[in-house]
Amino acid sequence: MKLNGNSRGGHTAPKNGGSHAEPRQRRDEPADELKNKAGRGGASAPPPRRPSGGQNAAGKKKGRAGKRAAAIVGSIVAVLALCVIVYALWEKPAEHNRPGLVRPGAESTAPESAAPGASATPEPTEDPNAGAPVSDNENMYTFLVVGFDQVAYHTDTIMVGALDTEEHTIDVVSIPRDTLMNISGGTKKINELVLRGRNNCDSSATEEEKMQAGMDRMLEGIRDLLGFDVDVYAAVDLEAFVELINAIGGVDYDVPVDMHYIDPAQGLVIDLDAGPQHLTGEQAVGVMRFRSGYVTADIGRIDTQQDFLMSIASQFLSLGSIPHLGEFINIFQEYVFTNMDTANLAFFARQFLMCKSENISFHTIPAETNDAIKGLSYVSIHISEWLDMVNEYLNPYSEPVTEANVNILTHSFTSGFYSTTGTIAGGVDSFTDYTYLRG
Repeated sequence: MKLNGNSRGGHTAPKNGGSHAEPRQRRDEPADELKNKAGRGGASAPPPRRPSGGQNAAGKKKGRAGKRAAAIVGSIVAVLALCVIVYALWEKPAEHNRPGLVRPGAESTAPESAAPGASATPEPTEDPNAGAPVSDNENMYTFLVVGFDQVAYHTDTIMVGALDTEEHTIDVVSIPRDTLMNISGGTKKINELVLRGRNNCDSSATEEEKMQAGMDRMLEGIRDLLGFDVDVYAAVDLEAFVELINAIGGVDYDVPVDMHYIDPAQGLVIDLDAGPQHLTGEQAVGVMRFRSGYVTADIGRIDTQQDFLMSIASQFLSLGSIPHLGEFINIFQEYVFTNMDTANLAFFARQFLMCKSENISFHTIPAETNDAIKGLSYVSIHISEWLDMVNEYLNPYSEPVTEANVNILTHSFTSGFYSTTGTIAGGVDSFTDYTYLRG
Protein backbone atom coordinates (compact mmCIF):
# COMPACT_ATOMS: atom_id res chain seq x y z
CA MET A 1 0.00 0.00 0.00
CA LYS A 2 1.33 3.43 -0.91
CA LEU A 3 2.08 5.68 2.07
CA ASN A 4 2.20 8.96 0.08
CA GLY A 5 0.05 8.89 -2.97
CA ASN A 6 -1.29 11.85 -5.04
CA SER A 7 -4.26 13.58 -3.43
CA ARG A 8 -6.56 16.41 -4.27
CA GLY A 9 -5.99 19.20 -1.70
CA GLY A 10 -4.07 16.70 0.22
CA HIS A 11 -1.58 18.93 2.10
CA THR A 12 -1.60 22.19 4.17
CA ALA A 13 0.11 25.41 3.05
CA PRO A 14 3.38 26.34 4.68
CA LYS A 15 3.28 28.89 7.52
CA ASN A 16 4.97 31.54 5.45
CA GLY A 17 2.02 31.52 3.06
CA GLY A 18 4.12 30.23 0.25
CA SER A 19 3.02 27.50 -1.98
CA HIS A 20 5.16 24.56 -2.98
CA ALA A 21 4.40 21.67 -5.26
CA GLU A 22 4.26 18.28 -3.61
CA PRO A 23 7.69 16.77 -4.08
CA ARG A 24 7.53 13.53 -6.02
CA GLN A 25 9.46 10.54 -4.89
CA ARG A 26 11.61 8.98 -7.53
CA ARG A 27 11.49 5.19 -7.73
CA ASP A 28 15.06 5.04 -6.48
CA GLU A 29 14.63 7.75 -3.83
CA PRO A 30 13.95 6.60 -0.27
CA ALA A 31 10.98 7.87 1.62
CA ASP A 32 13.15 9.51 4.31
CA GLU A 33 14.88 11.67 1.69
CA LEU A 34 11.54 12.84 0.42
CA LYS A 35 10.56 13.86 3.95
CA ASN A 36 13.76 15.85 4.29
CA LYS A 37 13.06 17.72 1.06
CA ALA A 38 9.59 18.57 2.24
CA GLY A 39 11.00 19.85 5.54
CA ARG A 40 13.58 22.07 3.79
CA GLY A 41 10.91 23.63 1.63
CA GLY A 42 8.77 24.44 4.65
CA ALA A 43 6.04 22.05 3.60
CA SER A 44 4.58 19.59 6.09
CA ALA A 45 3.89 16.00 5.27
CA PRO A 46 0.55 15.53 3.54
CA PRO A 47 -2.27 13.83 5.49
CA PRO A 48 -3.16 10.32 4.47
CA ARG A 49 -5.64 10.00 1.63
CA ARG A 50 -9.13 9.08 2.75
CA PRO A 51 -10.68 6.18 0.91
CA SER A 52 -13.39 7.14 -1.52
CA GLY A 53 -17.02 6.35 -0.80
CA GLY A 54 -16.65 6.94 2.94
CA GLN A 55 -15.14 3.50 3.60
CA ASN A 56 -12.36 3.58 6.16
CA ALA A 57 -9.27 1.35 6.29
CA ALA A 58 -10.77 -0.78 9.03
CA GLY A 59 -13.69 -1.54 6.76
CA LYS A 60 -11.34 -2.67 4.05
CA LYS A 61 -9.54 -4.90 6.52
CA LYS A 62 -12.83 -6.36 7.68
CA GLY A 63 -13.84 -7.00 4.11
CA ARG A 64 -10.60 -8.71 3.31
CA ALA A 65 -10.80 -10.69 6.57
CA GLY A 66 -14.35 -11.74 5.71
CA LYS A 67 -13.24 -12.92 2.30
CA ARG A 68 -10.37 -14.88 3.85
CA ALA A 69 -12.73 -16.46 6.41
CA ALA A 70 -15.18 -17.38 3.67
CA ALA A 71 -12.35 -18.91 1.66
CA ILE A 72 -11.17 -20.91 4.67
CA VAL A 73 -14.70 -22.15 5.42
CA GLY A 74 -15.14 -23.03 1.77
CA SER A 75 -11.89 -24.97 1.80
CA ILE A 76 -12.91 -26.87 4.94
CA VAL A 77 -16.27 -27.74 3.42
CA ALA A 78 -14.55 -28.93 0.26
CA VAL A 79 -12.12 -31.09 2.25
CA LEU A 80 -14.95 -32.58 4.31
CA ALA A 81 -16.94 -33.28 1.17
CA LEU A 82 -13.89 -34.97 -0.34
CA CYS A 83 -13.43 -37.03 2.84
CA VAL A 84 -17.05 -38.15 2.67
CA ILE A 85 -16.65 -39.12 -0.98
CA VAL A 86 -13.40 -40.99 -0.33
CA TYR A 87 -14.91 -42.75 2.72
CA ALA A 88 -17.97 -43.75 0.70
CA LEU A 89 -15.73 -45.14 -2.02
CA TRP A 90 -13.49 -46.92 0.50
CA GLU A 91 -16.14 -48.61 2.64
CA LYS A 92 -17.62 -51.76 1.18
CA PRO A 93 -20.67 -53.84 2.05
CA ALA A 94 -19.92 -57.44 2.94
CA GLU A 95 -20.73 -60.20 0.52
CA HIS A 96 -24.00 -61.99 1.20
CA ASN A 97 -23.83 -65.72 1.87
CA ARG A 98 -27.14 -66.80 0.34
CA PRO A 99 -27.15 -70.36 -1.04
CA GLY A 100 -30.78 -70.73 0.09
CA LEU A 101 -32.65 -72.51 2.84
CA VAL A 102 -31.15 -75.87 3.75
CA ARG A 103 -32.53 -79.37 4.17
CA PRO A 104 -30.43 -80.76 7.03
CA GLY A 105 -31.78 -84.29 6.58
CA ALA A 106 -29.88 -84.43 3.27
CA GLU A 107 -26.53 -83.46 4.79
CA SER A 108 -23.96 -85.39 6.76
CA THR A 109 -21.54 -84.00 9.31
CA ALA A 110 -17.92 -85.08 9.76
CA PRO A 111 -17.19 -87.14 12.88
CA GLU A 112 -16.48 -85.12 16.00
CA SER A 113 -13.84 -85.91 18.57
CA ALA A 114 -14.12 -83.46 21.46
CA ALA A 115 -16.61 -85.20 23.71
CA PRO A 116 -16.44 -88.72 25.10
CA GLY A 117 -18.73 -91.29 23.56
CA ALA A 118 -18.69 -89.69 20.10
CA SER A 119 -20.46 -91.81 17.48
CA ALA A 120 -21.37 -91.65 13.82
CA THR A 121 -23.90 -89.08 12.65
CA PRO A 122 -27.30 -90.24 11.35
CA GLU A 123 -27.73 -91.28 7.75
CA PRO A 124 -29.22 -88.56 5.53
CA THR A 125 -32.90 -88.77 4.83
CA GLU A 126 -34.50 -88.83 1.41
CA ASP A 127 -35.02 -85.12 0.45
CA PRO A 128 -31.89 -83.80 -1.28
CA ASN A 129 -33.58 -80.63 -2.57
CA ALA A 130 -32.12 -77.40 -1.27
CA GLY A 131 -35.42 -75.55 -1.57
CA ALA A 132 -34.08 -72.46 -3.35
CA PRO A 133 -35.81 -69.29 -2.14
CA VAL A 134 -37.95 -67.11 -4.37
CA SER A 135 -35.97 -64.02 -3.39
CA ASP A 136 -33.92 -62.55 -0.60
CA ASN A 137 -33.59 -59.14 1.03
CA GLU A 138 -30.38 -57.55 -0.28
CA ASN A 139 -30.61 -54.78 2.33
CA MET A 140 -30.47 -57.28 5.18
CA TYR A 141 -27.27 -58.69 6.67
CA THR A 142 -27.33 -61.63 9.08
CA PHE A 143 -24.49 -62.10 11.53
CA LEU A 144 -23.08 -64.29 14.28
CA VAL A 145 -21.02 -63.01 17.22
CA VAL A 146 -19.44 -65.39 19.72
CA GLY A 147 -17.33 -64.64 22.77
CA PHE A 148 -15.01 -67.29 24.18
CA ASP A 149 -12.12 -67.74 26.57
CA GLN A 150 -8.76 -68.92 25.31
CA VAL A 151 -8.43 -71.55 28.04
CA ALA A 152 -11.02 -74.04 26.78
CA TYR A 153 -12.52 -72.22 23.76
CA HIS A 154 -16.01 -72.62 25.18
CA THR A 155 -18.35 -69.98 23.80
CA ASP A 156 -20.06 -68.32 26.75
CA THR A 157 -21.68 -65.63 24.57
CA ILE A 158 -23.52 -66.55 21.37
CA MET A 159 -25.62 -64.02 19.47
CA VAL A 160 -27.21 -64.15 16.03
CA GLY A 161 -28.77 -61.09 14.48
CA ALA A 162 -29.86 -59.11 11.46
CA LEU A 163 -29.15 -55.57 10.33
CA ASP A 164 -31.53 -53.95 7.85
CA THR A 165 -29.69 -51.14 6.04
CA GLU A 166 -32.88 -49.79 4.48
CA GLU A 167 -35.11 -49.70 7.58
CA HIS A 168 -32.06 -49.18 9.84
CA THR A 169 -33.14 -51.76 12.38
CA ILE A 170 -31.05 -54.27 14.31
CA ASP A 171 -32.37 -57.43 15.94
CA VAL A 172 -30.13 -59.61 18.08
CA VAL A 173 -31.02 -63.01 19.55
CA SER A 174 -29.01 -64.55 22.39
CA ILE A 175 -28.53 -68.32 22.44
CA PRO A 176 -27.71 -69.79 25.88
CA ARG A 177 -24.47 -71.73 26.03
CA ASP A 178 -26.26 -74.86 27.34
CA THR A 179 -28.62 -75.06 24.35
CA LEU A 180 -29.22 -78.68 23.34
CA MET A 181 -27.86 -79.52 19.88
CA ASN A 182 -28.46 -82.57 17.69
CA ILE A 183 -24.79 -83.53 17.60
CA SER A 184 -22.92 -86.73 18.38
CA GLY A 185 -20.99 -87.14 21.58
CA GLY A 186 -21.85 -87.37 25.22
CA THR A 187 -22.34 -83.64 25.87
CA LYS A 188 -24.58 -82.10 23.22
CA LYS A 189 -24.26 -78.35 23.89
CA ILE A 190 -23.78 -75.46 21.52
CA ASN A 191 -20.87 -74.01 23.51
CA GLU A 192 -18.72 -77.04 22.61
CA LEU A 193 -18.82 -76.56 18.85
CA VAL A 194 -15.79 -74.28 18.46
CA LEU A 195 -13.69 -76.64 20.58
CA ARG A 196 -14.88 -79.66 18.60
CA GLY A 197 -13.94 -78.02 15.32
CA ARG A 198 -10.48 -77.16 16.64
CA ASN A 199 -9.94 -80.68 17.93
CA ASN A 200 -10.68 -82.12 14.49
CA CYS A 201 -7.53 -80.48 13.12
CA ASP A 202 -4.33 -82.47 12.91
CA SER A 203 -1.30 -81.59 14.99
CA SER A 204 0.38 -79.63 12.18
CA ALA A 205 -2.48 -77.12 11.86
CA THR A 206 -1.69 -73.47 12.53
CA GLU A 207 -3.64 -71.42 15.07
CA GLU A 208 -5.47 -69.66 12.25
CA GLU A 209 -6.44 -73.01 10.71
CA LYS A 210 -7.69 -74.24 14.09
CA MET A 211 -9.75 -71.10 14.58
CA GLN A 212 -11.23 -71.42 11.11
CA ALA A 213 -12.13 -75.05 11.76
CA GLY A 214 -13.71 -74.08 15.08
CA MET A 215 -15.78 -71.29 13.53
CA ASP A 216 -16.80 -73.48 10.59
CA ARG A 217 -18.20 -76.02 13.06
CA MET A 218 -20.02 -73.29 14.98
CA LEU A 219 -21.46 -71.91 11.74
CA GLU A 220 -22.76 -75.37 10.88
CA GLY A 221 -24.49 -75.53 14.25
CA ILE A 222 -26.02 -72.08 13.77
CA ARG A 223 -27.24 -73.15 10.33
CA ASP A 224 -28.93 -76.14 11.98
CA LEU A 225 -30.85 -73.76 14.24
CA LEU A 226 -31.68 -71.07 11.67
CA GLY A 227 -32.23 -73.09 8.51
CA PHE A 228 -29.83 -70.86 6.55
CA ASP A 229 -26.25 -69.58 6.60
CA VAL A 230 -25.39 -66.21 8.14
CA ASP A 231 -23.59 -63.60 6.06
CA VAL A 232 -20.83 -62.49 8.44
CA TYR A 233 -19.33 -63.67 11.71
CA ALA A 234 -16.95 -62.51 14.43
CA ALA A 235 -15.30 -64.49 17.23
CA VAL A 236 -14.12 -62.26 20.06
CA ASP A 237 -11.83 -63.44 22.83
CA LEU A 238 -11.72 -61.79 26.25
CA GLU A 239 -8.54 -59.78 25.63
CA ALA A 240 -10.02 -58.30 22.47
CA PHE A 241 -13.10 -57.17 24.39
CA VAL A 242 -10.88 -55.48 26.99
CA GLU A 243 -8.93 -53.67 24.26
CA LEU A 244 -12.07 -52.57 22.43
CA ILE A 245 -13.69 -51.08 25.54
CA ASN A 246 -10.47 -49.35 26.63
CA ALA A 247 -10.05 -47.93 23.12
CA ILE A 248 -13.30 -45.99 23.45
CA GLY A 249 -12.35 -44.72 26.90
CA GLY A 250 -14.57 -47.09 28.87
CA VAL A 251 -18.34 -47.07 29.19
CA ASP A 252 -20.93 -45.88 31.69
CA TYR A 253 -23.23 -48.53 33.11
CA ASP A 254 -25.55 -49.09 36.04
CA VAL A 255 -24.36 -52.47 37.34
CA PRO A 256 -27.55 -54.34 38.37
CA VAL A 257 -26.16 -56.50 41.20
CA ASP A 258 -23.01 -56.88 43.27
CA MET A 259 -20.54 -58.88 41.20
CA HIS A 260 -17.78 -60.59 43.15
CA TYR A 261 -16.20 -63.72 41.73
CA ILE A 262 -12.72 -65.22 41.37
CA ASP A 263 -11.65 -68.03 39.02
CA PRO A 264 -7.87 -68.56 39.28
CA ALA A 265 -7.90 -71.16 36.49
CA GLN A 266 -9.01 -68.51 33.99
CA GLY A 267 -7.32 -65.56 35.67
CA LEU A 268 -10.77 -64.05 36.14
CA VAL A 269 -11.37 -61.56 38.95
CA ILE A 270 -14.71 -59.76 39.11
CA ASP A 271 -15.04 -57.16 41.86
CA LEU A 272 -17.90 -54.72 41.20
CA ASP A 273 -20.53 -53.23 43.45
CA ALA A 274 -24.03 -52.54 42.15
CA GLY A 275 -24.75 -49.02 40.93
CA PRO A 276 -23.88 -46.49 38.19
CA GLN A 277 -20.18 -46.28 37.34
CA HIS A 278 -17.65 -45.83 34.56
CA LEU A 279 -16.23 -49.21 33.58
CA THR A 280 -12.82 -50.04 32.16
CA GLY A 281 -12.36 -52.88 29.67
CA GLU A 282 -11.41 -55.31 32.44
CA GLN A 283 -14.50 -54.37 34.45
CA ALA A 284 -16.73 -54.61 31.37
CA VAL A 285 -15.55 -58.19 30.82
CA GLY A 286 -16.57 -58.92 34.39
CA VAL A 287 -20.09 -57.64 33.70
CA MET A 288 -20.35 -59.76 30.55
CA ARG A 289 -19.09 -62.95 32.23
CA PHE A 290 -20.61 -62.81 35.71
CA ARG A 291 -23.31 -65.45 36.26
CA SER A 292 -22.98 -66.94 39.73
CA GLY A 293 -25.06 -64.26 41.45
CA TYR A 294 -28.21 -64.68 39.34
CA VAL A 295 -31.01 -66.97 40.41
CA THR A 296 -31.46 -67.93 36.75
CA ALA A 297 -27.68 -68.33 36.22
CA ASP A 298 -26.87 -68.08 32.49
CA ILE A 299 -30.25 -66.55 31.61
CA GLY A 300 -29.63 -63.80 34.16
CA ARG A 301 -26.24 -63.20 32.59
CA ILE A 302 -27.82 -62.98 29.13
CA ASP A 303 -30.28 -60.36 30.37
CA THR A 304 -27.41 -58.29 31.75
CA GLN A 305 -25.33 -58.75 28.59
CA GLN A 306 -28.18 -57.49 26.45
CA ASP A 307 -28.80 -54.52 28.74
CA PHE A 308 -25.10 -53.69 28.84
CA LEU A 309 -24.68 -53.85 25.05
CA MET A 310 -27.80 -51.72 24.62
CA SER A 311 -26.28 -49.16 26.98
CA ILE A 312 -23.06 -49.06 24.93
CA ALA A 313 -25.02 -48.72 21.67
CA SER A 314 -27.12 -45.87 23.10
CA GLN A 315 -23.99 -43.99 24.21
CA PHE A 316 -22.49 -44.26 20.72
CA LEU A 317 -25.70 -43.21 19.01
CA SER A 318 -26.10 -40.20 21.31
CA LEU A 319 -22.61 -39.07 20.30
CA GLY A 320 -23.33 -39.67 16.63
CA SER A 321 -20.00 -41.42 16.29
CA ILE A 322 -17.88 -44.29 17.56
CA PRO A 323 -14.96 -42.74 19.49
CA HIS A 324 -11.55 -43.66 18.08
CA LEU A 325 -13.15 -45.64 15.26
CA GLY A 326 -9.81 -46.11 13.50
CA GLU A 327 -8.26 -47.67 16.60
CA PHE A 328 -11.40 -49.71 17.12
CA ILE A 329 -11.14 -51.16 13.60
CA ASN A 330 -7.42 -51.89 14.05
CA ILE A 331 -8.08 -53.83 17.25
CA PHE A 332 -10.94 -55.66 15.58
CA GLN A 333 -8.71 -56.68 12.70
CA GLU A 334 -5.89 -57.80 15.01
CA TYR A 335 -7.76 -59.64 17.75
CA VAL A 336 -11.12 -60.69 16.29
CA PHE A 337 -11.46 -63.71 14.01
CA THR A 338 -13.88 -62.68 11.28
CA ASN A 339 -14.73 -62.94 7.59
CA MET A 340 -15.03 -59.14 7.35
CA ASP A 341 -12.29 -56.79 6.19
CA THR A 342 -11.62 -53.17 7.19
CA ALA A 343 -13.86 -51.76 4.47
CA ASN A 344 -16.72 -54.00 5.63
CA LEU A 345 -16.28 -52.83 9.22
CA ALA A 346 -16.39 -49.21 8.11
CA PHE A 347 -19.61 -49.91 6.21
CA PHE A 348 -21.29 -51.57 9.19
CA ALA A 349 -20.11 -48.82 11.55
CA ARG A 350 -21.78 -46.17 9.39
CA GLN A 351 -24.93 -48.25 9.04
CA PHE A 352 -25.07 -48.72 12.82
CA LEU A 353 -24.79 -44.97 13.40
CA MET A 354 -27.80 -44.44 11.13
CA CYS A 355 -29.97 -46.47 13.52
CA LYS A 356 -31.94 -45.14 16.47
CA SER A 357 -31.86 -46.68 19.92
CA GLU A 358 -35.55 -47.58 19.73
CA ASN A 359 -34.86 -49.58 16.55
CA ILE A 360 -32.33 -51.90 18.23
CA SER A 361 -33.94 -54.94 19.84
CA PHE A 362 -32.57 -57.85 21.84
CA HIS A 363 -34.29 -61.21 22.18
CA THR A 364 -33.54 -64.60 23.73
CA ILE A 365 -34.27 -67.88 22.01
CA PRO A 366 -37.58 -69.27 23.39
CA ALA A 367 -36.73 -72.39 25.36
CA GLU A 368 -37.07 -74.43 28.50
CA THR A 369 -34.11 -73.14 30.47
CA ASN A 370 -34.32 -75.59 33.38
CA ASP A 371 -34.06 -78.82 31.42
CA ALA A 372 -31.69 -81.61 32.46
CA ILE A 373 -30.62 -84.84 30.80
CA LYS A 374 -28.79 -87.53 32.80
CA GLY A 375 -27.75 -85.07 35.48
CA LEU A 376 -26.49 -82.29 33.18
CA SER A 377 -28.35 -79.02 32.64
CA TYR A 378 -29.61 -78.20 29.15
CA VAL A 379 -31.70 -75.53 27.43
CA SER A 380 -34.30 -77.11 25.14
CA ILE A 381 -35.67 -74.94 22.32
CA HIS A 382 -39.42 -74.38 21.90
CA ILE A 383 -39.33 -75.12 18.18
CA SER A 384 -42.59 -73.50 17.04
CA GLU A 385 -41.92 -70.24 18.91
CA TRP A 386 -38.33 -70.22 17.72
CA LEU A 387 -39.31 -70.57 14.05
CA ASP A 388 -41.74 -67.67 14.48
CA MET A 389 -38.89 -65.55 15.88
CA VAL A 390 -36.55 -66.56 13.07
CA ASN A 391 -39.07 -65.64 10.39
CA GLU A 392 -40.01 -62.35 12.03
CA TYR A 393 -36.55 -61.00 12.82
CA LEU A 394 -33.77 -62.98 11.14
CA ASN A 395 -34.87 -64.69 7.92
CA PRO A 396 -33.56 -62.79 4.85
CA TYR A 397 -35.53 -64.97 2.43
CA SER A 398 -39.08 -64.57 1.19
CA GLU A 399 -39.62 -68.28 1.85
CA PRO A 400 -40.37 -68.99 5.52
CA VAL A 401 -38.18 -71.31 7.55
CA THR A 402 -40.02 -74.47 8.62
CA GLU A 403 -39.11 -77.60 10.57
CA ALA A 404 -37.96 -79.10 7.27
CA ASN A 405 -35.10 -76.56 7.19
CA VAL A 406 -33.72 -76.98 10.70
CA ASN A 407 -31.92 -79.68 12.63
CA ILE A 408 -33.16 -79.19 16.19
CA LEU A 409 -33.26 -81.70 19.01
CA THR A 410 -35.46 -80.81 21.95
CA HIS A 411 -36.43 -82.54 25.16
CA SER A 412 -39.04 -82.38 27.89
CA PHE A 413 -39.57 -84.40 31.05
CA THR A 414 -43.11 -85.30 29.99
CA SER A 415 -42.76 -86.12 26.29
CA GLY A 416 -39.09 -87.07 26.01
CA PHE A 417 -37.05 -86.25 22.91
CA TYR A 418 -38.19 -84.75 19.63
CA SER A 419 -36.00 -84.21 16.56
CA THR A 420 -37.00 -82.20 13.48
CA THR A 421 -34.97 -84.60 11.33
CA GLY A 422 -36.46 -87.70 12.95
CA THR A 423 -33.13 -88.88 14.33
CA ILE A 424 -30.91 -88.25 17.34
CA ALA A 425 -27.21 -88.00 16.55
CA GLY A 426 -25.48 -90.93 18.25
CA GLY A 427 -28.76 -92.30 19.55
CA VAL A 428 -30.73 -91.56 22.70
CA ASP A 429 -28.27 -93.51 24.83
CA SER A 430 -25.25 -91.49 23.66
CA PHE A 431 -25.64 -88.81 26.37
CA THR A 432 -23.02 -89.08 29.07
CA ASP A 433 -24.62 -90.01 32.39
CA TYR A 434 -23.35 -87.24 34.67
CA THR A 435 -25.55 -88.52 37.50
CA TYR A 436 -23.52 -91.73 37.49
CA LEU A 437 -20.20 -89.87 37.18
CA ARG A 438 -21.05 -87.70 40.17
CA GLY A 439 -22.45 -90.57 42.20
